[in-house]
Amino acid sequence: MILAALPLPVAVAVLLLCVHRFRLPVFLALMAVIVGYGIAAQMTYQSIGKAFGLGFTSALGQAGLLVVAGGLLRSLLLKQPLTGPAAALTGVLAGLGGSAAGGLALLQPAGIGAPRRAVGLALTLLAVHALILPAPLAVAAQAVLKATGATVFWVALPAAAIAAIIGWLFAASSARDNERGHFSVKWLAVIVPLALLVVQAVAQMPTEPLGKGGAREFYTGISHPLILLVLAVALAVLLSRRWQPTAFADTSWAPLLLTVGAAGGFARVLDETGMAELLAERVLDPRLGLLVPFLAAAIVKTMQGNSLSAVLTASGMVEPMLPALGLDSAAGRALAAAATGAGSIAICHVNDPFFWIAAHIAEFSPARALRTISLGSLAIALAALVVLVLLQLVL
Repeated sequence: MILAALPLPVAVAVLLLCVHRFRLPVFLALMAVIVGYGIAAQMTYQSIGKAFGLGFTSALGQAGLLVVAGGLLRSLLLKQPLTGPAAALTGVLAGLGGSAAGGLALLQPAGIGAPRRAVGLALTLLAVHALILPAPLAVAAQAVLKATGATVFWVALPAAAIAAIIGWLFAASSARDNERGHFSVKWLAVIVPLALLVVQAVAQMPTEPLGKGGAREFYTGISHPLILLVLAVALAVLLSRRWQPTAFADTSWAPLLLTVGAAGGFARVLDETGMAELLAERVLDPRLGLLVPFLAAAIVKTMQGNSLSAVLTASGMVEPMLPALGLDSAAGRALAAAATGAGSIAICHVNDPFFWIAAHIAEFSPARALRTISLGSLAIALAALVVLVLLQLVL
């Protein structure tokens, strides 16, 4: 199992070497690593190119325009970071939305000169997005494992709360802020698009609480990245009360945009190898109990970089095993769903667009981002698991 997983840490090491030693831009280093990894995995050149293209396009479709929106908001309107409490609350709001990477991309101004708040916000977002309904990861785990929504919510809530607290403590020990926070009405340019991402998540729930057909299409349509980009920029112009052509000409967001696409391409190439599923099958041992859904999701997330794929893959593997795991009850299924979500948090690293957006906001080098964001994601995932294990003793 260790030998099978070895190519990925080697790829990460090569990426760091390319960036820190040879000074390559991150997106070029990622592309070089992707080609090398694909060849090492015995993929054909055609399959490498096709997988990369699909992943690149998907990542840009989900978060690319919101990366542009966040960059423009930073140039046009928001020159100071958020205060600590405001950063925590916006992290929770963004976590409930339909896209973790997209929500974080909108929050780029929140970390200006404030890496501690940037890391704390990102880790809070990860915890909420993986565990709390109506976030898509929590919905997916609940649906596949046939758990009750209300039970999943109340089981996952304390796990998410403790994980978020651990995330802020980890951030405080890993980084320092240089700027004082500020919150004003101008942040509506971010809050309104984030709220629409939450509406999107609610509209896409299987129970269709906002209606079917045309109503569902309307709510998902107004939360499309293109609409959110136009809305965010329009609000920024209105709230700034002046036209700023030089700010529109700022393309400092372009390297991050390319990096997000390249990370999505890397995730798709990793997915094509099938290694994540093979490794996850190794932990399907009934003796491990609640650890099984957690470990299966964590392995797929770490190897593949896609949290939703991790939840769907792990949930599908675990669902037939629930009686053997002692989790074939309403509370047991809710615990399994929450454990799957917790596993999908760890480990967030170079194959995940979210990692690069968080690193950009905190202004971290790739090496420092691995020490903070990646280890932080592992810390909050383990904190959530500990809470769930304790809950299992009393439920």
